[in-house]
Amino acid sequence: MAHDNPEPTVRLAREDLVERADLIDGGVRALLGRLRVVGDDDAFDRAIDALMCVSRAADALRALARDDLADADDATASMAYYARRALDG
Repeated sequence: MAHDNPEPTVRLAREDLVERADLIDGGVRALLGRLRVVGDDDAFDRAIDALMCVSRAADALRALARDDLADADDATASMAYYARRALDG
């Protein structure tokens, strides 16, 4: 039965969270590689804030994978901060 031994399911879920975080980080690295390194306009600042937002999402996934709710909460709060900055411009 699935409920008899939940540990393999939990372990797989944690591995999935870390894998997703790695994919997010890889996407951010790829986008940074295509961006101009310097910029001083609002669009550039919003792009950087959006990238910071998704990076913090990856941090939240990693924190959840290691059952660190305090770090997950901090990462999601930071993610929300960067999301607001990216959207408000």
